[in-house]
Amino acid sequence: MTTSAPTMSRRTFTRAALLGALATAGASLTARPAAAAAVPAGSDWLAAVDPQASLARLTLPGTHDTCSLYGGALTQTQNLSLPDQLAAGVRFLDIRCRAIDGVLAIHHGPVFQKIFFGDVLNQCLAFLATHPGETLVMRVRQEYSTVSDTEFGALFAGYQQRWPGLFWTGGEVPRLGEVRGRVVLLADNSGLPGLRWGGSHTDIEDDFDIGTIFELNSRKWPEVSAHLDAARAATDPQRLFLTFTSSSGWGLWPRQAADAITPKLRGYLDRLDRPARPVLGTVPMDFVTADLVRSLYALNFGG
Repeated sequence: MTTSAPTMSRRTFTRAALLGALATAGASLTARPAAAAAVPAGSDWLAAVDPQASLARLTLPGTHDTCSLYGGALTQTQNLSLPDQLAAGVRFLDIRCRAIDGVLAIHHGPVFQKIFFGDVLNQCLAFLATHPGETLVMRVRQEYSTVSDTEFGALFAGYQQRWPGLFWTGGEVPRLGEVRGRVVLLADNSGLPGLRWGGSHTDIEDDFDIGTIFELNSRKWPEVSAHLDAARAATDPQRLFLTFTSSSGWGLWPRQAADAITPKLRGYLDRLDRPARPVLGTVPMDFVTADLVRSLYALNFGG
């Protein structure tokens, strides 16, 4: 007994061919690289990052003169309090300490910022206690006092004793998993332990004395963009790039400078191939906003 294959009309054949092509296309699409990961909330974004990642190979939003909320146009550099910065996703803190009467007071130049170093540590500890997957990178330097580095270091050591285990003071750039729940110290004073500010593991752009908008356009922004380009091209997990977008000068105060450079930074970010997850390193800014912070840390997720 023989059987013959059923005949297929031209319309049926065309439809089958089209469905086959669509199925092949669908299989091809699923074979492509995975889409960008969902971008986490600002309070917990580092918790979603591979613990093996070096801090040098991440994009970390930061603030310049983190606690400088007071003093008027010449000294104010931020609108958001430290807790609000942390909740938004800021992970680099620039902490300036005046040694006075046996304690460290937070200053911007001569202006006391109505907060002490112990307050800063309490706020960091409270944040990390509720978000243990996060880590903070903190630059500490002496500001508006002239005690010796040895004395400044002794004052800092007293805080270390009162906040045991909070600081990570290794001399090399750590992997994220090594420092979750802790503050990585960037020591901008020879009396302090920790990763050396300006040492062999850091690459810093901080040309801050910019007197006019013309200098910002002709000098500051080209320096910033070139340094961001260098961070993107780098591969060394032991070289931490820090690019300060902040500046101030005789004719261009912090708010004006931030208003001028932020659109340039946003334009730079908009031109990136975000799904490729470019690494910009650490980017401290003045007058940060939650959406600008998110646009930076989202790079770690291809978003």
